[in-house]
Amino acid sequence: MSDAVALIRDDILSSISDTFKIKIYDFLQIEQGYLNLKWKIETDVGSLFVKQYNKTRYPENFVNGLEISLTHQFNLYKQGIPTPKLFLNQGRHVLRTPAQERFVLMSLCEGNVIPPGSANENQSYTLGNAIGRMHQLLNSKNAKPYPLHWDIRNKEEMLGLWNKRWAHAGNMKCEKTIRALEVQRKIIDETEIDIFLNCERGWGHWDLFVDNLLFTNDSLTAILDFDRMHYVYPEFDISRPILSCTLDIGSINMGRVSAFVKGYREYQPLTIEKLVRSVRLTWWKEAEWVTVESENDSIPLKRFREENIWVGQNWNNLHDIFSNL
Repeated sequence: MSDAVALIRDDILSSISDTFKIKIYDFLQIEQGYLNLKWKIETDVGSLFVKQYNKTRYPENFVNGLEISLTHQFNLYKQGIPTPKLFLNQGRHVLRTPAQERFVLMSLCEGNVIPPGSANENQSYTLGNAIGRMHQLLNSKNAKPYPLHWDIRNKEEMLGLWNKRWAHAGNMKCEKTIRALEVQRKIIDETEIDIFLNCERGWGHWDLFVDNLLFTNDSLTAILDFDRMHYVYPEFDISRPILSCTLDIGSINMGRVSAFVKGYREYQPLTIEKLVRSVRLTWWKEAEWVTVESENDSIPLKRFREENIWVGQNWNNLHDIFSNL
């Protein structure tokens, strides 16, 4: 551990003790995620989780957006969605030390992160159920509309990004990437973005993959990391966890997909058309991640790339794949 990290840690832990009158007995740094520092701490009020917001990844102008996202998390917790309980100070969830380190403090949830593609049917059902209820609570008929945080790229933008990756794959002579990009080009050429016109707008978690979910052997215990929650297309929250949790070694487990859909439908309608559109929307957003693999690529990025390739290979068969749900 560097001296700089130790200084940040001590500043944050001291601030927690002073602000909340909590006694800290022990701490363990968690080596996960990008740039933000994280710790599990043992205290006189139980096990807690601390996350520091790196000033490069989260410059000051991001803080208000973070506060909105965390407010949604706090409200969802109060309404029974399985998510960590946040600590507040003076009405704010993003806390600050005297040295202006920004951090959040929350309860530490039980459960484990599962490997990609390994969710069983009970885990899938409880996950779909929680996401369906979350969407219901976030996007009531009285919800105030916001500007979209991200919008769908047009074909010209998609082709511009594709051309760069195609040239790189050719220069690197990476046959796997070249084959995947050939499939992508065909889809981009033949698809009109009008297929996304009916995508619903609203609040969504926008980062629901296995690293941000905790399970017991048969149930979801927590949805984590609401930092990326935005007013966007909630349909991402359908296909992203389905692909992450039920696609294994190039094959999607339809029993598990069916369980997810059953749970989701208990709170929100989900037609086959909407499910297929959701999968294609995620593909459209994440197509740029199909590129020549680099030694610096994260494990999640490699997994997202494989999921995108699977969707591309099955683009024209998705209605048939999901037809019996």
